[in-house]
Amino acid sequence: MPPAPATTAGPPATEDWKQLVRLLDEREIVLSTEGDRLEYLAPPGAMDAHLVALIKGERQRLLAVLTGDGAAEAAAPAGIAQSRMHRSHGRVSDPSLWNITQRITLRGPLDPDRLQRALTALTARHRSLRTRYTPTDLGLLQQVLPAPDALPLPVAAVGDSGEAVAAATREETATPFDLGAPPLLRARLLQLAPEHHVLLLTIHHIVLDGWSLATLLADFGALYGNHLAVLPEPGSMIEHACWERTVVTREAVRRATARFAERLDGLPLTVPLPTDRPRPERRSGHGGVQHFALTPELTAALNRCAARRSTTPAAVVLAALGDLLGELTGDDETLVMLSTANRRRREHEQLVGLLTTNLPVRLPNRAPGGFAALIDRAGEALATTLDQADVPFGLVTENLRALGLALPPSFPQLMLVVQTTPAPVLELTGLDVSVEDVPGSSARSDLLLMLTPEGGGLAGLAEYDADLFDEATVRGWLDRLVRRLAEQVPLLA
Repeated sequence: MPPAPATTAGPPATEDWKQLVRLLDEREIVLSTEGDRLEYLAPPGAMDAHLVALIKGERQRLLAVLTGDGAAEAAAPAGIAQSRMHRSHGRVSDPSLWNITQRITLRGPLDPDRLQRALTALTARHRSLRTRYTPTDLGLLQQVLPAPDALPLPVAAVGDSGEAVAAATREETATPFDLGAPPLLRARLLQLAPEHHVLLLTIHHIVLDGWSLATLLADFGALYGNHLAVLPEPGSMIEHACWERTVVTREAVRRATARFAERLDGLPLTVPLPTDRPRPERRSGHGGVQHFALTPELTAALNRCAARRSTTPAAVVLAALGDLLGELTGDDETLVMLSTANRRRREHEQLVGLLTTNLPVRLPNRAPGGFAALIDRAGEALATTLDQADVPFGLVTENLRALGLALPPSFPQLMLVVQTTPAPVLELTGLDVSVEDVPGSSARSDLLLMLTPEGGGLAGLAEYDADLFDEATVRGWLDRLVRRLAEQVPLLA
């Protein structure tokens, strides 16, 4: 993959260094470090005597660049999703858009020192929490810094003041991270009463996704309870990024571009949702959030319906969404981006990091044969999309534009996230704990819909661009979506 813009720090580049950097990039050789070891992954035939000699001659400079002059204990190229997030962080006017904040209510005899020790151990266990991202001659690097002696945990007594908690929460969600200065986790403890606390945990999205948030909180609980023996070996974003670079090669991207170009040919690539206001030339990023829910009874019927039609619950939801989009846009098909966990190897299951990728679904909005046929077509569209999941779609969008596909500048416009794992749970010994995700006030797309298992049903969240849509408009769409599922799904279950 092409390297990120280089920094200007360090000694002037020699001709040997420039040639080495060029050859490493051209031959897609992945360098990494662990301690003072310099390691590489290379395609067959990529290493020749000349390149080996260049590497040996520039070994010290390579180690200095990779480790940030020895500051990092391990380093490798940033992963594809991390690189995408790093660019997004730098492009937006308010990078706090990418904060993930959990408001955790704790009731019972809390030991703040024990809590801080658990958070410190959590940062030591999961390298992604203490990784910085540095543009260099070798591209964007992830550099793992040593674990801190103690993760800061400021404690404030706020009394029984909901407003003080709300103000602190707003401050946390609105305070951006510096991706070059880990840890990328902040913690703040608010005491409302001797046995009533609120812990605010804020993490940058480059550190984790929805899947790994559950792992992180489970490990946090085990560390607070000193149950170290139950923790499996954590995955490594260093290892994952190196493996990923050997799979997602330039040739793989070329093939994926051709596949996606064929797949999307003839599809309207702009989603013409009816807006309450004209689309501004530059988005402010202001967003709103609406919640909705599918009852346990409807969720059970949805699962039965999916099983009877040999498809997934996500396909049933997509069918209802396509039905609604047909009414709203008048189009026969809509381009919907589906967020997937992208855990394709067993080693990824315990990995705390950002692995999710967005895949384009050519979603049918109409089908002869009614809603049952629409489910079948949505399932086929979903299966076709997942078959093309080897290369992240974000890597081919510019290639597709160069081929003449009219992807909108604000792409993606419409996103769907269907979580298959329940909402994260935190268990702290001796405490009654509840975890609440705090939505931000910014919009990452025109409209994002998320469904998460909760209490036997599905909890829904809609994040929308407030520049375009009123709250009442989005509320009406959500009500219509839920009503479609409630009317159609039980008949097919």
